[in-house]
Amino acid sequence: MSSRLMQANEAVAVWLTKAFGTMWLCYGFMVYGLLPAFALFRPYQEVFLYWSNWIQLWSLPLILVGTNILGRSAEARSALDHERLEASYEEQQRTYSRLIELLQRQEEIMADMGKQDRILDAQDAVLAEQTNLIKSLTLSLYAKPV
Repeated sequence: MSSRLMQANEAVAVWLTKAFGTMWLCYGFMVYGLLPAFALFRPYQEVFLYWSNWIQLWSLPLILVGTNILGRSAEARSALDHERLEASYEEQQRTYSRLIELLQRQEEIMADMGKQDRILDAQDAVLAEQTNLIKSLTLSLYAKPV
């Protein structure tokens, strides 16, 4: 029962806090404050003063309570946002680490390919030398003596 009462009180406080935060209410209070300036309302200045003080006495604590309630919900949203951002950051860190691993592996593969290129170049040089040797031997064997 007290939980329902508390929820109802909080809902009323939030609704009234939001209502007090409008320009229309500000305009209404301006008009109310100007009424005693007119001759028609001068005899009621004490009544206007009483009611304006009464409104101030209950509205200030109401606005404070409503602001606290709205602040709690903002803090809850902020905590949820923080958790989501933290999870996103951790996922980005994992992705970045994996990317670094892949780049390191790519560098290793490129280094191995460079070694293989040097081996192939050396083999090409040996094959070219052997080809020239075979050509010269072939020419010397089949060359007609002059």
